[in-house]
Amino acid sequence: MNPQTRSLLIHRIVDSLAVLAPGSTFERFSVVLVQRLHGVQLVHRGSTINGSPVGRVLDAVSSDGRIVVEASIEKGYFSGSMLKPKRDLAHSLTLAPAAEEIFLLCSQRAETGVIERMVSELSIQNGLVGKRLNLMDSRSIAEALVDQLMLSDDAIDELAEYLPVLSEIRDDHPASLNAPPLSHSYISNELVDAELDKLMGHEACIEISGIGGIGKSQAAAACLERCASKFDYRFWVSGRDVDSIERLSSVPVRRGGAERNISALLRRNSTLLVIDDAAPGLDVSHLSDLCGPDSRIIITRQNPSGKAYSMPPMHKEQARSLLNQGVSCSVPHFEFERIWAAVGGHPLSLALLNAAAREGVAWSELAEDCSNVAKLPVSGGRLADRILGRLRPVLEDELSLFQWAGQSHCDRAFFKHVVGSLRLRAFERHGITAPESDASIRIHDIAFASLRSLNWLTEARSNEIDGHLEEFITRQIRNDGHGLQLIASQLRSKIALNVERGDRRSAFLYALSTIWSGASVPVHLFPDPLQEARRIASHGAIGQDVAILVVLESIEAKERHLRHTSGTEAARTWLGGVEPAYEILAGTLGLADRQVAEIKHHHAKTLRALGRRASAMRLFEEVVTQYSLNDSKLQLIRLIGADPNEHMRAKRYASEIISEKVSGHGVSPSLLMAMGDCLNGARLTWGGALIAEHEELFLSEALYSAAMGIPQGYHSLANFARAVVWHAPERVFDLLARLPEPTPLMLDDDQSRGSYAEIMLIAGKAGKDGCLGLALDAYESLKHPDAYQRRKWGEVLYQLKRYLEAEQILEEIDGDPSGRIWLAHSLSQVKMELGKLEEALALVDESVDGAVGVNEKYLSSFLLQRVKLKKRLKIDASSDIARGRASTNNVKLLEEFSTFDSGESRLH
Repeated sequence: MNPQTRSLLIHRIVDSLAVLAPGSTFERFSVVLVQRLHGVQLVHRGSTINGSPVGRVLDAVSSDGRIVVEASIEKGYFSGSMLKPKRDLAHSLTLAPAAEEIFLLCSQRAETGVIERMVSELSIQNGLVGKRLNLMDSRSIAEALVDQLMLSDDAIDELAEYLPVLSEIRDDHPASLNAPPLSHSYISNELVDAELDKLMGHEACIEISGIGGIGKSQAAAACLERCASKFDYRFWVSGRDVDSIERLSSVPVRRGGAERNISALLRRNSTLLVIDDAAPGLDVSHLSDLCGPDSRIIITRQNPSGKAYSMPPMHKEQARSLLNQGVSCSVPHFEFERIWAAVGGHPLSLALLNAAAREGVAWSELAEDCSNVAKLPVSGGRLADRILGRLRPVLEDELSLFQWAGQSHCDRAFFKHVVGSLRLRAFERHGITAPESDASIRIHDIAFASLRSLNWLTEARSNEIDGHLEEFITRQIRNDGHGLQLIASQLRSKIALNVERGDRRSAFLYALSTIWSGASVPVHLFPDPLQEARRIASHGAIGQDVAILVVLESIEAKERHLRHTSGTEAARTWLGGVEPAYEILAGTLGLADRQVAEIKHHHAKTLRALGRRASAMRLFEEVVTQYSLNDSKLQLIRLIGADPNEHMRAKRYASEIISEKVSGHGVSPSLLMAMGDCLNGARLTWGGALIAEHEELFLSEALYSAAMGIPQGYHSLANFARAVVWHAPERVFDLLARLPEPTPLMLDDDQSRGSYAEIMLIAGKAGKDGCLGLALDAYESLKHPDAYQRRKWGEVLYQLKRYLEAEQILEEIDGDPSGRIWLAHSLSQVKMELGKLEEALALVDESVDGAVGVNEKYLSSFLLQRVKLKKRLKIDASSDIARGRASTNNVKLLEEFSTFDSGESRLH
């Protein structure tokens, strides 16, 4: 857990313990705490049922008398001559002479060192031979809760009855794995409940199947609620995020600031997992294999396997009860029979009818609508068309948002921005929404299918929502949170469609520029930088903030595009032609200080791309001096980080950025992840201490961003994986266990897919089964792989022993001078396996010769490859072995050199 998070949680619990009263409440809390921490059953004797104290007895004792608990809220417990704890200990020894473990707990805080001195003193004075005294103040109690019990829902539920802050702490953290609350319209089906409870008794994995809206998710949620006390951990996962067993292993679990892996909890602990709307490819038998003896998995889906429990519809009286919920006039018998004949017991359809009735639609009209449908189709579309039409007066604005977006889900913050908080809550009460993450709101597929056949979205309404979107994006641009990336990711298709149709508002272009990269950048959609700069300058800076940012971003976007598609020289030639745009923008009247700094910052980045390093550095330094822009500090770190004479300055800039992030302002997620990438690359020099101290800060951001589908998240995680496998290989599997799975939003993004593929390559090389195949699948699906990605693709083929294919891909790579030494190394490995030893030796010689400066740290890897070749060619390799061992402290490399060293010794 992040040390800062841990400290904050501990302080929060300590503050709550200090005011916990009366004493009988803390006493019961202490008994439960000791039971949970040590897995024992205690008999509580210290107070009556109504809370009155009972004299001359111990607060709690185990049935065999081995464990004793005494609890106190006395404020002077740890001060002065400590009479109270002395009396409690004497009392325990008198009444339980056979006690081996004595727990004295107090809700107050002890000064540093007091507990240790007190335990030592009391142990000596009372001769506690063969006994152990456990003295716990509020801080040690809080530490035990955070470190040992916070992940256990069952324990926290029980303890929170006495200390409510514990449930608040647990629920303050990401709740994407919490079960959705039961709908207000949910009506229990006793037959379904009994059948599911029976299956839970002997099946490791229970599958609930049925058509959309039949109540599968609600039945699973009710089952989870009923069985809560039987499981230590209970989680809910969307099937859209888990389409394979391997992906399930990567779902992160966060509770109270701690993080675990679901698969590990299923194997080792009593865990109940629900996978809602599971993918057809998830095999029930394979899911069952994940479960330990006390764990269970429930999955819901429309496409059942052979052993699925088919969710039955509601029976008649349940349907009548659902229709009558919250209405002023109950459904008459005749109308109910007509509805029942058409709809049957389909819960979602009945809930939609009920919602229409609550809005004042007559039962006779509703029954007539239903009578026109002979039988509810599997998709439910025709009925929903009619029912949603009846809800149009109250839900038209809300539902038209989904028509406008062209999808069943929408960014929750944007939805609330458009309709308001009150209407959002009212909308969710209509029974149309499906379980979804906190960042998104989704309507049932049956409802969305009906929307597509309705014509509620007028041109005027569409234009109005576009205006809301522009306003919302503009607000997010200057925020330091994830809002911009979330809206750009969730509504990417809609924003792109608007731009392609000619609606090139600055906010839309800027949002898309944050998620497009490389060859996928549609540069034709961005304005000409010189023309747009002149237009802005002629109008002045007032109201042009986003337009200025679009010019700056469009220059960088097209440079990335040209560099990827046409090479570095073509990109530099184009940059040279548009460089005057910065001077034009800088001359615009009315610029704010931040705008001036941002123009200079982007100009400096262009100078660096043009190879004018000294000029770029001077301009970055000018920005840092005049405005202290963190983005410019990062660029300076990249420029000076390789210079030993500048290490202290690089470390100072990095420390300033970290300090601002910790203080809660001035650092965007994108900047923080880029800073983490720099520190990972500088672990052996100036960045080692900083990354060691703040690694969780950077890693958590990368994990969270990747989980949301932000491309930079997986890019940053790939950097972490490379660093860990080199500097701390024993931690590779711990890192892999925390990885989020790719989302559908990443399917069209080469940066995310390439980074994910590289992580799978690293995992495969570390011995994780199946990962090399996943890496190859990801590389083969890249639309426009760059030179680095193609080189890694070749490495995957090499690891899979597909040497001819690897050779072909690697030899076709051109235009990547910075990665040439690694390309030569990879080709050398491939050609060695193909028996082309002389070619392989020439290539690795190139790698060894190029391992200078910042690349010197890779020298030992290249020398090891040359040693292998020389051994095959029967050439003396003793000097390379000695040189390789002297140039690394990597344990794995040293072991390999030692193997060859022993062989050389025998030869001599």
